[in-house]
Amino acid sequence: MDLAAVLLVISVLLVAAFILLLISLIRLRGTTRELEAALADESGARDRAGLLLAMASAVNSSLALEEVLNVALTHAGRIMGALAGAMYLVHTGKAEMHREASYNLTHRARGSVRKVDEEPLHSALTVLRPLVVKLDERTAPGLDAGGHPQHALVVPIQRSGQLMGAMELYLNAWRELSEDQADLLNGVASQAAIAIRHAQLFQAQEENALTDELTKLPNRRALAQQFLKETQRARRHHKGLTFVMIDLDHFKQVNDTYGHLNGDAVLAELASLLSTGARESDVCARYGGEEFALILPETTEAGARTLAERIRAKVAAATFPGGLKLTISVGVAATAEPALFMQLIDRADQALYAAKQGGRNQVRVADMKGPAPKAHPAKPEPEAV
Repeated sequence: MDLAAVLLVISVLLVAAFILLLISLIRLRGTTRELEAALADESGARDRAGLLLAMASAVNSSLALEEVLNVALTHAGRIMGALAGAMYLVHTGKAEMHREASYNLTHRARGSVRKVDEEPLHSALTVLRPLVVKLDERTAPGLDAGGHPQHALVVPIQRSGQLMGAMELYLNAWRELSEDQADLLNGVASQAAIAIRHAQLFQAQEENALTDELTKLPNRRALAQQFLKETQRARRHHKGLTFVMIDLDHFKQVNDTYGHLNGDAVLAELASLLSTGARESDVCARYGGEEFALILPETTEAGARTLAERIRAKVAAATFPGGLKLTISVGVAATAEPALFMQLIDRADQALYAAKQGGRNQVRVADMKGPAPKAHPAKPEPEAV
C-alpha cells in the first residue's frame, strides 16, 4: 500500500474517532444535566420535607403561637426565595386580619391590618389557594433592606372550612407557581392552621385561669404578674409607679340584707365602673372579696390622687342593682424610687385602712418618704361574696 493510501486510512480513522468522542461528550453532558436535575429535585424534596417536619415539630412541641408562626414564615419564605414575610390572623367577624408575625419588615411597616374583601387578600381568599398578586403603594410594606416589594404570594390558612388567616411572602417579581410549590404551601397552611387552633385554645385556658369569673377582671394572680412586669418596666425606663387599693364600704350589709346574688350583681357593677373610670394604660383587677386594685404606670402622686377622687365620686353618684347607693374607700401609694416599688402594695393597703378608719368614702395617700407603717391591728378578713 502506498503512502497516500495509508494517510487516507489514518484520516478516516481519526475522523471516526473524533465523531465517536463527540457523541460521547454529548451523551455525557446530557447525563450530567439529568444528574444535576435529579440532585436539584432531591434537594428540593429535602427542603420541602424539612419544612413540613419543622412545622409538625413546632405544632407538637410548643403552644406559643408566635413561635409556630415564625417557623412557618421563615421556612416557607426561604424555600420560595421571598424577601420578607408576614402572617395575618382573622379578627372580629372575619372582616379583617391583623399582622401577628413577620420577618425582614421595617418597624411598624404599613399593612398591619388587612381587610378580607380588599387586595392583596381578596383574590387568594376567593379561590382559596396560593396566589401571587401585585402590591400597590398603599399595601406594600417597607423592607429592612430598603424599598418595597412589588408582589406578594398570598397563602390562605383555613381549617375545617373556617378561615383562620393568611400568609404573605413578598417578592420582587411575579412568578408562576408550580403544582409542587402550591402543594407545599398548602401543607404549610394546614400545619399552621392546626398550630393556630392549639395556641388559641391554650391562650383561652390561660386567660380563664387569670380572670375573675364574676367580674371578668384580672384576678389576684394576674395582678401579681402584671405588677412585677410594671415594676421592671418602671426601673428600666426610670418612671414612677402607683398602686391603688379600693374597698366597697359596708358590703357585708349588702349581702346580709339583699342576699348574695344581689351582692354579686353589685360587685360586677363596681368592676364596670372601675374599668371605665381607669385609663387605657392602667390595670384594674379584683384583689379579693369586695377589694379591687389598680396599677397606674408612669403616674405621680398628684395624678393618682386626682384619678382616685374621680373614681370615688363616680361610684358615690352611681345607683347599684336593687337601687342601692354605695361608696368606696381608697388607698393610694406612689413612688418613683425603684427601692420602694415592692412596698407599694403594703403601703396602699395601710392607706386604705386609714381611709376606712377615718370614716370611709374617702381617699388616703400613703407617705412613701417616711418609715413603713406598722401593720394595722386586727384587720377583718375580706367579706365573703
